[in-house]
Amino acid sequence: MAFQFRLQKLLDYREEEKNLAAEELGRRQRELMEIKEELERLQQDEQRLMEHYRGQQGLTINLFALRAVESYRAFLQERLRCKQQELCQCKDKVEQQRQEVVENWKRCQVLEKLREKEQDGYNREENKREQLLNDEISLYSYVKRKRKGGE
Repeated sequence: MAFQFRLQKLLDYREEEKNLAAEELGRRQRELMEIKEELERLQQDEQRLMEHYRGQQGLTINLFALRAVESYRAFLQERLRCKQQELCQCKDKVEQQRQEVVENWKRCQVLEKLREKEQDGYNREENKREQLLNDEISLYSYVKRKRKGGE
């Protein structure tokens, strides 16, 4: 008879939870990277805009162009502020998901340790039964030889 862990279905369920949580963590980390890249792109856009504006300062002042530059700069700053808030929220979500992965891993570890202990107990019992069987066979052989030798 082979060893069967009595809580195997629960262990399988927790393993699945752990895997799903790890996948979700990966998805959230990718989302975080995308937000960081978008934030960096917006900062570069603002930097290029300011460099372009500084390059135009020595030339004649065009009020329409100045208003357009300032309006676009205000738009970029608002987008930067929103992205920074989104970045903070995403970092929090990543950290929460990381904690969930750790908790799921711990739950699995508890069941795996229990399974190992039960497996060890099962193996010890099987070894005892095998030893008893070997002892009985040896005793039977000894008795049988004694009877043949005694007759």
